Amino acid sequence: MNITWLAALGVATVTASSAAADNLLASDPTTFSSFFFDQGLPAQLSTSPTGDPFIEFRYEGEKYPLFFYDCLENEDCLSVQFYTGFELAEPFPLERLNEWNSGERRFLRAYLTPENNVVHLEMDIATSSDGISARDFNDLLLLWVDRAREFEAFIAE
Repeated sequence: MNITWLAALGVATVTASSAAADNLLASDPTTFSSFFFDQGLPAQLSTSPTGDPFIEFRYEGEKYPLFFYDCLENEDCLSVQFYTGFELAEPFPLERLNEWNSGERRFLRAYLTPENNVVHLEMDIATSSDGISARDFNDLLLLWVDRAREFEAFIAE
């Protein structure tokens, strides 16, 4: 009986390792740029001003950055972040941002930089050491794009 259990444990370990091998890893930014290309989305892998990896991609004509965070000396990152910002002619009311941040939009956050009238929208994704599946990242990408468009309409009201 112990032999069967050990064999089953070995199969489970191999299966889990194989699945992790196909995951997108913030520690390997090329897995994200490859994902974008596989989806038919133009993407450019480069380096941010802080030296961390950075990807700029296009989705239906809109340009978005994907920042890499929790990096160790600009490598071995553990998370990524979708970001967009809008420069406004006038300050945006904090009460409206609070309205956006409360409710159904729990995976995103919006904040205001009053001195330059920029409203920011961000969404963090922790990949940790094992990464995130392409399917799950695609779902989060679609959520991000929908919410970014919704946010742009919201601040235009």
